Amino acid sequence: MKKLKTNFKKIHCLIYSLLFILFFSNKVISNEISFIIEGNKFTDSNVILSLLNEIPKDLNKNYSNEIIKTLSDSNLFSNVEIQFKDDTYIIIVKEYPIINKIDFKNNDRLKDEDLELIVSELNFNIFNSNSINLFINETKKLYQSFGYNDVDIQYTTNENNNNNTVDLFFIINEGKITKINNIIIDGNNFIPGEIIKDIISSKTKSLTNIFANNNYKPAIVERDMFEIINYYKDKGYIDIIVKNKVEFLENNKVNIYFYIEEGEIYNLSSIKIFDNKNLLDENLLNLIKIKKENFISTQKYFSAQNIKQFRKEISSLIIENGIDYFEIVTLDKVTVKNVDISFEINPISPKYTKQINIIGNTRTFDYVIRRELDIAEGDAFNETQLKSLREKLNSLQLFESVRISQEEIDEDFSNIIIEVEEKQTGSFSAGLSIGTLDGFAVVTGLRERNFYGTGRSLDFLVNTSEDNNEIKIITTDRLSYENDADISYKINYKQRDYSNSSSYKLDTFSTGFGIGYKLNKNLFHNFDIEYVLKDYKITNSGTVSETILDSSGGNMSYLIKNNFRFSTLNLGFITKYGNYLNFNNTIETPTSSANGYIKNLINLKKYFNVNKNIFSIQSKLGNIIALNNNDILTDNKFSLGGRWLRGFDSYGVGPRNSRTSYVGGNNIIAAKLDYSYEISNNSNFPIYLNVFNDYGLVWENKTSPTQSDNSIRSSAGFGIRYYSPIGPIGFTWGFPIADKEYDIKRMFLFSIGNLD
Repeated sequence: MKKLKTNFKKIHCLIYSLLFILFFSNKVISNEISFIIEGNKFTDSNVILSLLNEIPKDLNKNYSNEIIKTLSDSNLFSNVEIQFKDDTYIIIVKEYPIINKIDFKNNDRLKDEDLELIVSELNFNIFNSNSINLFINETKKLYQSFGYNDVDIQYTTNENNNNNTVDLFFIINEGKITKINNIIIDGNNFIPGEIIKDIISSKTKSLTNIFANNNYKPAIVERDMFEIINYYKDKGYIDIIVKNKVEFLENNKVNIYFYIEEGEIYNLSSIKIFDNKNLLDENLLNLIKIKKENFISTQKYFSAQNIKQFRKEISSLIIENGIDYFEIVTLDKVTVKNVDISFEINPISPKYTKQINIIGNTRTFDYVIRRELDIAEGDAFNETQLKSLREKLNSLQLFESVRISQEEIDEDFSNIIIEVEEKQTGSFSAGLSIGTLDGFAVVTGLRERNFYGTGRSLDFLVNTSEDNNEIKIITTDRLSYENDADISYKINYKQRDYSNSSSYKLDTFSTGFGIGYKLNKNLFHNFDIEYVLKDYKITNSGTVSETILDSSGGNMSYLIKNNFRFSTLNLGFITKYGNYLNFNNTIETPTSSANGYIKNLINLKKYFNVNKNIFSIQSKLGNIIALNNNDILTDNKFSLGGRWLRGFDSYGVGPRNSRTSYVGGNNIIAAKLDYSYEISNNSNFPIYLNVFNDYGLVWENKTSPTQSDNSIRSSAGFGIRYYSPIGPIGFTWGFPIADKEYDIKRMFLFSIGNLD
């Protein structure tokens, strides 16, 4: 359109130029009305007339206003006046100067080429106030995207009146990055503030994440509002309203307030399936009916996301039964606190793909996107598949946005256009943990989810404390085009100091690979094979266990691991509701330096949230069996104490030969009962009074330790948990109820960053 308009102007200019030559005058005649242009030193008269929408047939003072408006809107003239003389319009203009060059000063965060790109995109070549203000506003928006909200932009000029040009100099005072001091959530009665803070992109720094990006960016805050709204709507709060306010503080900091009107929660009252064209047979309809009844029975509230997932399951079921060309139209009827859903299943004519074109992926290789496709060139497709593909590509977390459209070629064929907008996929995180059990620990990590555009993730983690150090490198990629399983390779190096509890130190190097995949929405399975090298260093040969003493030095083994994990726990700072089950099976193969064993461990967690208070039950059950009837090494056995049996020290309960010779056991059973009562009214940084009762037992060894029995230990106590801006802080007082004289007790625990 812009090119067409330019050509149109050129044609007009040519016509008026011919008229000018014919009459040898700056007077231009149209019908019986003529125009005289004055003041235009650098803009041709005919070009000016070509800007007018129409040429009047007679003198018209009202039309003069239209001429003034049209020429002023062209942004070529700083002033336009109209005079009349006989049958002539006299147009007197004052031209804006042309920009000869633009220079920038004091711009550190944005380079000259960044600012020149704005100049180019705005077509900034005429010096006038509109262009200046537009450039300044767009530049400030770009600065705001990096957290600079106090930018001041001034300019000076050097005008050349001989050729009506100007040199423009922008002086930029970038100021400092505006930091988020606090995020306050107000009005949320049903969704905890820590969950809301977890789903939004704006962050504050805390002790557990000291390298969080807490730059204040207005555009991000606006997007956060939509994230909160979408989250609430997915929990059944259809009438949710979210507003925000930004409070500017001293030292270039802000407080961000999100005001929430949750409204009422809506229930899913019914789902109706309509097959008006008799596309489905009776058996398939019965299968859908059973799936529908099971789905409705599990829905506590209306969730658009769950409805979408259920629609996808119905679609998959229909496709599995040999029906490919159909569409499911979703209709909803909202009444008082209820939503009725109707699915209309209709046949459609098949549409085939001619080409699948991918655009926008300047960094990510095409194959990373194509391996997610369930269709290929020449295949038939439907809208459901395209929607599913879009969700699948979004779930990769490689793209800011994904748009899928069709370019129709004819009745049978279309091109599919996949347009992606890439985003930053690298991140750096760091956190601190301080406590009486683990001491001072620092955790830092680097993560890249799209390594060199291959879709491969790369994680580097360092965890260091007084007694424990660990370095881990993991890289993960898709196993193949045919499935959604991921394959990972890892290298891990650990240093553990058991001098105080068991009189030895242990260095472990391991490497291996694993395959992980989803079995359903909440269930995950991982299979791993590892090669392990261990180096046992004895710190006290008089108290260390015989099995560790016999294994002193280097040891080699192979591990085969299976892990199943099921979780419906809520997201957020504080776990408040949901279930968790983790089953881990490890097999160590017998080698010349390893005895070999089979180890099983089950962890169970259940959380209830009642009137902002939390009740939880946690338990674990484990067993390890030697494959060659030898005694199992101490570091492979189970231990008890610390967080799993409060009131006792780590390695404080269970079989031992002496205070510095903990042996552990082949079996473990433990349970924790917690009730946390909120004693504050601050939903953003709540304080809980926690009371608890713990039980545990570790037992059985091939040899008989000096101090060992099969009696259950128990404790009870209370504590304070404060979920502060710098991270969770816990104070716990535990009192043994059932114990033995050789147990090592620790009645007070303090922790920052890890309360579980």
